[in-house]
Amino acid sequence: MNDHPATVPADSERWDALIIGAGPAGSLAAVLLARAGQRVLVVERHKFPRPKVCGCCLNQRAQQLLRRADLLTGLQTLQPVSTQQMNLHYNQQTLPIAMPGGLAISRRAMDSWLAGEAVAAGATFLDECSAEVLPESCDADSAATAALPECRRVQILTARGSSVAAARVVLVCDGLGHPSLAQLPGFSSRPQTGARIGLGAVLSAAESADWCSPGEILMAADTGGYCGAVRTEDGSVNLAAAVDSAAIQAAGGPRQCLQRLFATAGVRVPEAMGSVQVRGTVPLTRRSTRLTGHRLLLLGDATGYVEPFTGEGMAWAMTAATLAAPLARSGIINGWSTALQQQYERQLRDAVVREQTVCRMLSGILSRPWLLRLTFAAARMVPVAAGALVRRVNRVPNLVERS
Repeated sequence: MNDHPATVPADSERWDALIIGAGPAGSLAAVLLARAGQRVLVVERHKFPRPKVCGCCLNQRAQQLLRRADLLTGLQTLQPVSTQQMNLHYNQQTLPIAMPGGLAISRRAMDSWLAGEAVAAGATFLDECSAEVLPESCDADSAATAALPECRRVQILTARGSSVAAARVVLVCDGLGHPSLAQLPGFSSRPQTGARIGLGAVLSAAESADWCSPGEILMAADTGGYCGAVRTEDGSVNLAAAVDSAAIQAAGGPRQCLQRLFATAGVRVPEAMGSVQVRGTVPLTRRSTRLTGHRLLLLGDATGYVEPFTGEGMAWAMTAATLAAPLARSGIINGWSTALQQQYERQLRDAVVREQTVCRMLSGILSRPWLLRLTFAAARMVPVAAGALVRRVNRVPNLVERS
């Protein structure tokens, strides 16, 4: 995607909203704000389109949010693969779980398309740019409300030079660790003790021709972690895993860890797994010490992270964007206030943090051998319970429906 200007914005340029990160949270927020008439700049550190170490599943909740934003029809033009069932493999046994109505789409295709929708709505898009929010006196607890500045300043760096842009509101959507906030005290992102590492890989259509059927989410689980596989729109199979660092070390590396995980679970390992390129992430599960600041809102993975299972991560990101956009617009038009920050934090807690309970529970089960054995056996005896969990994570909270 190359619809961005040839140069970075001039120092004097002012925006209504500056969005750091063009993943699902950032681009959806950009669409909503640009459609509402706001002047929006989206800054992305990678060159688009780009691959991403992440799952490729869109559950029903994510699709409902895209439909609500009149975007689902556009997504369908990318020809995502419809998913109907997850086959969970553990200890040489298989548990089929009905998951109707899901979609599988590569993040390379989906993120580029959604960023394009933001540009079509009127946003300006800059890729291959790093951004850092600059400190302001307003971040001090003792700052008087009357003295708070009307804009936040963001330093933008590219291969062509640097500049400082100003915006009435900055939305931070730059993922795990939110590096754009490195200069701001109090905005640390702390991984949980023992947090798992994310691993991702792609098998081409030829390499996976007889493995992982279209429409199936193949999930292999062991006490050292889990890995999901799903076929996407171009015929390739996307692999996304969350594994213990100790499991990687014991196996001799990330690729060997995935091979061992599949074999232990009872899944045939494709021959191509012996040479596939595996990418990794920083420790996943973490929390951010602050979610808001003066004219500053955090969205998506920048707010913290809980290991998702089958597409919940993108749904949480889109939920945050749906909540943040109208509040950001209010702050742009009517002026900023601590009450607005508190409202966003409260809504995010109710619509996202509480909704992450199921995934926290699943992560806890997967890390305890005895509990994993009992839960797997119970789910095979009472499959309706697994279906109830699926419906729970797919629903859109009432708070979002009313926003």
